[in-house]
Amino acid sequence: MKTRTVKYLEIVQAEYVSGYKIRLAFNDGMIRVMDFEPFLRKALNPDITKYRQLRNFKKFHLHFGDLMWGDFDMIFPITDLHHGTILKGEEPTPPHLVLSETAWPATSVSERKTKPVSYKKSKSREV
Repeated sequence: MKTRTVKYLEIVQAEYVSGYKIRLAFNDGMIRVMDFEPFLRKALNPDITKYRQLRNFKKFHLHFGDLMWGDFDMIFPITDLHHGTILKGEEPTPPHLVLSETAWPATSVSERKTKPVSYKKSKSREV
């Protein structure tokens, strides 16, 4: 996989996949699906354990290229996310499990527009 040369690393898109998995697109072209469940299972801090509830976990956002929850309640070093290691002593994700840009639509990472996503239940209408 050919990577772009960048001055600094940042996440340009984050998309909820399922469970505790988020697809991250970096400005160097790397695309990775991160599973945060192992980290959340081991967490003891109440500021972090509240994100075990999926409705809270899904409230992530990008802040100047960093993936974060709340007001810096939970944030990870960008190099750890890029390498696929958020737990100490964890092995990096094997390269064959890292997604390339071909897994996304044909537009480039910088041309993609992020659509707002709502996870609220809609009221069903009876006809």
